[in-house]
Amino acid sequence: MAERAPLTETPVSVSRLSLDDVGGGDPSELAGIRARAYGHFARFPWPTKEDEAWRRTDLSGLNLDGFVLGPSPSAPLPDVPEAFKGFVGADEALVLWGAGGGHRRVPAEMEAKGVIFLDLAEAYRQRPDLVGPALAQSAASLNGKFSALSAALWTRGIFVYVPKGVDAGAVLRGGYAPVLSEGQAAVSRTLIVAEAGSRLTFLEDYAAAGPGSEGDGLSVSGVDIVAGDNADVTYVNFQRQGRNVNHFFQQNARLARDARLTTLAAALGGRLSRADYGSHLMGEGATAKLYGLVFGEGDQRLTHHASQHHQAPRTFSDLLFKAALTDRARSIFTGMIRIEKTAAKSEAYQASKNVLLSRTARANAIPMLEILTDDVKCGHGAAVGGLDDDQRFYLMSRGLDRHEAERAMVEGFFEDVLQRVPVPSLHERLRAMIDEKLGRGGG
Repeated sequence: MAERAPLTETPVSVSRLSLDDVGGGDPSELAGIRARAYGHFARFPWPTKEDEAWRRTDLSGLNLDGFVLGPSPSAPLPDVPEAFKGFVGADEALVLWGAGGGHRRVPAEMEAKGVIFLDLAEAYRQRPDLVGPALAQSAASLNGKFSALSAALWTRGIFVYVPKGVDAGAVLRGGYAPVLSEGQAAVSRTLIVAEAGSRLTFLEDYAAAGPGSEGDGLSVSGVDIVAGDNADVTYVNFQRQGRNVNHFFQQNARLARDARLTTLAAALGGRLSRADYGSHLMGEGATAKLYGLVFGEGDQRLTHHASQHHQAPRTFSDLLFKAALTDRARSIFTGMIRIEKTAAKSEAYQASKNVLLSRTARANAIPMLEILTDDVKCGHGAAVGGLDDDQRFYLMSRGLDRHEAERAMVEGFFEDVLQRVPVPSLHERLRAMIDEKLGRGGG
């Protein structure tokens, strides 16, 4: 991990930071990319409930102008940060950011294929020809305050590059687990570039940092995915932030001809969480699949917005989001399928299914369509309800008590989402965390 310029010693509100506070040591081109993004950040207001896209996300309890950037040490760590232990294998490729710095481990045979897996700042220093254009393109398509904040003021980052025709092989794992005290913010950015004909599976983990976290923290993260012709990318976003953290996440994916993207969004943590997933099917034959798994408990507020944007003919997208909620948790899903005039013979589907495990849990699902051409196939649906009484009775008649029967039903509810994403080692971990939440739930 490369050393970065230190943050200003006197804490300054994120809204009032200058670029020198975070990027003073950057090369000139990277500083220019940050500056353009910062210009957008300065012009955009914080979203409010008057904004259509945010009217169901209640930010009234957050003083967003009051957060300051938290410590961002970048010293190399000799071992896997504590927040990720038990979640990574001994031989897996890793770039993990903990409270004290970064830990990197990449097998030599993977690097011999030309795969680059680095801290984003270090990757820019080594390969500005790869990183610079992709960062500049993402900075040119920012769509709001949080998106611009991540592009301008990131202090931790990850870069993944797979050359043309290369299969990266084993799963790559990246992650962020800063310790956030009250009023502190962590800002990160991940950039994934898969060249034509390449193949990649990348799991990204936003982890709770443990008992050291306290107070009301802010996490802002941005992920850009660039998939070339016939590239095949699987991206897993695992959100298990601490309950003190307000988490804002934006994914922007650009898919070329016949490119394929499969995304799993697993949201289990945080206090207030908002994630926006955007897929732009720009080349003929491109495919985007987005699967979501949400489990809320306590007073968690979990909001997800998905955009399936078809810009070329014969493109395909599929979305399935499932949420289980107990206690007083709230889940909101909104999705937009937009098919442009240039996207004839495309297919798009969207479904949101929600199960309520207590009388005080709430879920809203709002699918939307905007179709600007003929000769397409589209479908959408949403459902909110409780567990099926007949299924519960059947399981209890086979010897399970009520709690065991409901646990089995919730696990079965999520199973088809898990089976659609080819990361077997992730499945058992998610099942274990769902079981833990079911055990704590008061519904």
